[in-house]
Formats: sequence, structure tokens, C-alpha cells
Amino acid sequence: MDIRNVGSKSSVDRASDRSKRTEAKRDDAAPSVRRDEASISNASRDTAAAVEGLAERARRDDAEREAMVTAAMRKLMNGELDAAEALQGTAKRLLDGKFSTL
Repeated sequence: MDIRNVGSKSSVDRASDRSKRTEAKRDDAAPSVRRDEASISNASRDTAAAVEGLAERARRDDAEREAMVTAAMRKLMNGELDAAEALQGTAKRLLDGKFSTL
């Protein structure tokens, strides 16, 4: 850098002091762009599809769902859900619906 004009009111000429080596580095430097990548396994896609299917079933008909919840609450309050038949029926429905983690 040429500092001869620092004390004067004129501007400092910085461009004339740049070396060719510095210019070459700036001109040749290619910007590097990083990309984020992700991969989703087939098992994860299958799980996501199954979860979406269950969510869709839950969103179907609110009137039907409300009636089912009311009936379930009545059975719970009457103690019907504590019976062995109710437990066996629930287990059978879960297995028939392929609700297993094995």
C-alpha cells in the first residue's frame, strides 16, 4: 500500500500496490457451494405411509368417532372393559389389524 498521501486531503491509491499474486488468487478462486443431502430408507417410507393411513382413518368421520368415544366411555364407566372378554376382543382386533411390533 502506498501511504505517501495519508497526511494529505487527497485519497489513497490502494489499487496500484496490489501484487499480481493477490490478483491471481482472487480471480482464480471458485466459490465452493455445499449441498445438504438426505436419503430416506424404504422402511422409513413404509412407516410414514402407515402413519399417514392411521391419521387419515382418525380424520374420517367425526360424527362416527364421537359416537364410538361415547360408547367407549359408557363401557369404561360401567366396568365392561375390565372383563376378560373385552380384553380378548381388543387383543384380537389389534392382531387382526396387524398392530404388532414384531
